[in-house]
Amino acid sequence: MAEAHDWQKLARALRELHRTLMERARRDYESEHGEVLNPGQLLGLLTTDPYFDWLRSLSELMVDIDMARDAEPAVMDELASAIRPAIEHILSSPDATPAGSFAQHYWPYVQDDPHVAMAHAALKQSIVSWPALDKGNTVKRMGERERLASKVRERPR
Repeated sequence: MAEAHDWQKLARALRELHRTLMERARRDYESEHGEVLNPGQLLGLLTTDPYFDWLRSLSELMVDIDMARDAEPAVMDELASAIRPAIEHILSSPDATPAGSFAQHYWPYVQDDPHVAMAHAALKQSIVSWPALDKGNTVKRMGERERLASKVRERPR
C-alpha cells in the first residue's frame, strides 16, 4: 500500500540527489568552459544545453514521482510498485546503459564526489521499503518506468 511508503522522504532524497548532481555538473561545466554561471544561466543550460541532457532523465522521473505522490490514494497504491524499479532503472550500472545516459555520468560522480555518494546512499535508503523487482529483470524495470510515466501523465488534473 502506498500509505506505508514515505513519499515525502523519497521526494526529499531525490531533490537532494538532483541538487548535488546539478552542483557537480555546474562545477565541471564551469571548469571546462572557463566561465562562472549565474543562476539564470545555469537554469537555461540545464533545460537546453546538450551538456546537461543526461540530468534531465532524473528531472523527469522526479516530476513523475511528484505527480504520483499528489494523486488520489488509489492511484498512489497502484503506482507504488513502479517507484523503486523506476529509480533502480535510472541508477543501473553504466555497463548496462547506452553511452551518454544518466548512469554514464552518474557513477563517476558517485565514486568521485562524497556529496553525491551521500545523496546516493540516502536515496537508496529511502526506497528500501518500496516493492522491488528481481535484480536481473531490466526489461521489467524499464517497463515499470514507462508505466509510471504514462499513468501520471494521463491522470486528469
